[in-house]
Formats: sequence, C-alpha cells, structure tokens
Amino acid sequence: MKVTVNNVELYYQKLGKGEPLILLHGHHLDGGMFDKILAPLSLYYTVYVLDMRGHGLSEGDAAEHYQEEVSDLAAFIRKLDLKQPYIYGYDAGGVVTLMLASQYPNMLKKAIVAGVFVHGAGIKPYHYAVEGVKRFIKRDPDSQVELTETLIEPEKLRKIITPTLCVVGEKDWVKVEHVRWYSQIMKNARLVIMPRQTHDSYTVHSFRMLDLIKDFCR
Repeated sequence: MKVTVNNVELYYQKLGKGEPLILLHGHHLDGGMFDKILAPLSLYYTVYVLDMRGHGLSEGDAAEHYQEEVSDLAAFIRKLDLKQPYIYGYDAGGVVTLMLASQYPNMLKKAIVAGVFVHGAGIKPYHYAVEGVKRFIKRDPDSQVELTETLIEPEKLRKIITPTLCVVGEKDWVKVEHVRWYSQIMKNARLVIMPRQTHDSYTVHSFRMLDLIKDFCR
C-alpha cells in the first residue's frame, strides 16, 4: 500500500486485526527487517510496517534531518486515522519514535525503542569509525544524519510521558549504561537488556522481540 504525506509517497504493509502497531526500521534498512515477526504479530494487532522516505519502496531521497522523518510519521498516523498506536522503532526508527513522543505527548499509546542512543557519547568508539567512512567517503545520507543529528536533550526526554520500553543488546555498540541513563530520565520508561545480543542480532530478521512486544503492548 502507498500513502502520500508531506509530498512524498510512502510505502507500507498492513496486516492483521486489532489495535494498531507500527514497526519502524532503522537507517540503511527498510521494513523487510521485520519479516520474521510481521505475521505472528498480525494475530494480535493491525500491524503497519512503514518504509521511511528514501528507503525500501518509498519514494523520495533519504531524509537529511531526523525531523523530516518525525513529521512523516506524525502525518502517516493522522492520514490513516490511527488512534494512539503502539510503535516499535529500531535504531534510527527508535530515535524518530522518541522525538515523536516528546513533541506529541498523547499521540502514542506505548513505545518500544531498541538499539537507540540519544547523544554521541552513547556509542562505542569503533562505530564512529565505521559510520565516519560511510559519511565522508561514501557520502551516505543515513550515516551523516546519525553522526551529526542524534541528540535528544534531557529536557526533551523528560517530556515523554508515553510508557516506553528501552531495549539494548548486551553486546551492542550502543552502550548499555547509556540506555540505562536515559531510561531513568524518562518518566515512564524501563530498561531491558537482551543477553548475548549485538545491535542487530535480536532485531533484524529475528523472532527475539516477538514476546517482548506482545507482553508490553497490551
């Protein structure tokens, strides 16, 4: 299915019946990352898997600013008339989710964010090197946004009243102590550490988030 928001045609999949649940991918990916959990989740929710602009089957160029993606997501929710959906955002999709929850406190029912950092000190040094190569040599727009715009100030985190699950892999390049810190700043959040998991091992083409989503989003 396709819908036009902010003059860009976005592609999304819709499957199931029940309360709305949006799955939002990370940068360098598209909604296909959720292939393992889409069908099982559709037994409990109406699942919407959105490709962000410039990713997957959506049109346009990849966003140069996170705020573009926040505006797209808010417009998508309004256009489809989704009433307080649940949302699970991974990586950049999680950053967009937190920004949305800060700017629109009553738009979401609950949120899950996985593999998310909210400022540069929240990631391990080797990841800077990897993304730096993509930014400066390959001129990758997703890496540019990640390295230059990933900043959600504590006062904005404190504005989030949406019940939020903050998930991180034990072996993630996002620092566990960083996720613990910002989950404690938020008014209604809690931390979940996925044992022995890396940044994408429990999220991309994986079943491992399924029970966590079902248990939290109800």
